[in-house]
Amino acid sequence: MVFRFLTAVLFSAVLSACVSTPENTRPPGVEHCESFFIYVLCISDFDADGQVDYMYFDDTREIFMYADSMLRDLDGVLPLHACAIPMSESTRDLSSQLLYSDDIGLSARLAVKAKLAVSYRAAQPAVDACNTSQNPSSQTPAIEERPFDNDDDWLEEPE
Repeated sequence: MVFRFLTAVLFSAVLSACVSTPENTRPPGVEHCESFFIYVLCISDFDADGQVDYMYFDDTREIFMYADSMLRDLDGVLPLHACAIPMSESTRDLSSQLLYSDDIGLSARLAVKAKLAVSYRAAQPAVDACNTSQNPSSQTPAIEERPFDNDDDWLEEPE
């Protein structure tokens, strides 16, 4: 029986060593990832001071929003996205609620995520302008050509 236990422990240790490749490692600090629409976005408190320091895309591991005060400290953590922008204080406060409120209920979590989505939308013009300047051939389509940008579309009755 002890032999089976030790074999199982050894086997699981070997398997975990195979799974933990550098690509799967998380940056240092306290962090949490959430699904927003089609993306998985991660928030991180690099210095564990109780406030989120940066947000990054889980798939590309690129920082897209950061606390202005932390920019110089994030140099070696993850690469900055070409269009990364400073996060507002309200975005930082909201994301910190997601990170540190373990006892937050589902409805409160959804309310915070909805407020964060509004905050992301407020930052969208700056990101769109940057994306356009980075790649002038791919202009951002007009609102009529972007069917999911009108938040009220889902309320309309089909014709």
